[in-house]
Amino acid sequence: MMKLNPSSITSNSREAGFTIIESLLAVIVVGILIVAIGPVIALSAATRIQARRTEWSTQAARSYLDGLRGGAIAPPPIDGLNNPTDKKAYTDYLTGLPAPASNTLTCNARTQATLAVGDTGSGYCTAPAPGTQSAVYCVDGDNDNTCTAGSMRDFVVQAAGVQKDTGLVDNSERAKRGYLLGIRVYRADGFGDADQLKTQEPAKSFAGGLGDKKAPMLITITEVIGSDTTYQNLQNQYQ
Repeated sequence: MMKLNPSSITSNSREAGFTIIESLLAVIVVGILIVAIGPVIALSAATRIQARRTEWSTQAARSYLDGLRGGAIAPPPIDGLNNPTDKKAYTDYLTGLPAPASNTLTCNARTQATLAVGDTGSGYCTAPAPGTQSAVYCVDGDNDNTCTAGSMRDFVVQAAGVQKDTGLVDNSERAKRGYLLGIRVYRADGFGDADQLKTQEPAKSFAGGLGDKKAPMLITITEVIGSDTTYQNLQNQYQ
């Protein structure tokens, strides 16, 4: 019968005990490190998501503007100013427009040549409904033929036009003369509750968690040339 050496058993027990303690210490150290760098990792991930959203919103604005200039998308409501003093009167008008209503989003991603209140096939949303000053347009980022408040890829473009008032009533005729276009691009998920959307505060690359969903991702103002635009029209706009 084999005899066990008591000193060998004691030595092995002590070595096993030290191994367990060392493992526990290693687990504790790793846990402390994870807790320490966790917020940094979360911040980095959120910043990347917001940067990607900014890129998508820029593409949404470009897509809308290209469709508008190419005739595939109907012009937004175009208002007329009486006796504007200079171009600043037009930009002040566009920057001062109220934000769209939130807590409602009913959009169809198709496009057609005319815009009418209640039109569900133009790409413009029926809720919020087109108004006399602006309309909101669906840019379907996830390709499901609609914009929904639960989508991270869908964007909603608020668009409005303004020109010198010449007495024209028909919106398409106004568009032919050329106008100044104002665009705000919002995240579709910003329409998912009753909190009011913002107008003048573009979302930063990182602003608390995944950013401020109520702030426009992009704001821009640009000239749109119509089919009947002449140099004299452009000159008269600001006189």
